[in-house]
Amino acid sequence: MIQMFLQIPLSSIMPYIPFIVIGVLLLVGVLVFRIGLAITKAEIKTNTKWVFSSFFIQFGIIFFISTPMILEGVTGDLNPGGPNTGIIAATIIFSAFIDIQVVNVLHQIGMKRSIVIVGLVIIPISIALYILGNNMETLISLI
Repeated sequence: MIQMFLQIPLSSIMPYIPFIVIGVLLLVGVLVFRIGLAITKAEIKTNTKWVFSSFFIQFGIIFFISTPMILEGVTGDLNPGGPNTGIIAATIIFSAFIDIQVVNVLHQIGMKRSIVIVGLVIIPISIALYILGNNMETLISLI
């Protein structure tokens, strides 16, 4: 169906599909972030410009913290069973802690509300970074 609609051979699109999924996940993350701000009744910096800016600041910080794990996948130094689960869990917890602080500082909603928002937003960001880490070699070959 997609092949007929776009009139492009499916084999030429296949390398780009993970990156399209990452883009969709990031847009879903922005939507979830906006919904989280509405649920927690945030009143400061809730217009679209600030929601996008704040989300991508959060994504950038989490990406920066996760970069060593992503690069570990590129160099091929992964253990036979995959990445170390303890390191992944510690990275997600550390990223969530910093993310809570960023949301609290930017939107001034308090720590409890920030925890609710980060709990919602960390899921699409983590999945997007996981997909990026698994497809980093493909990205490098496409560039």
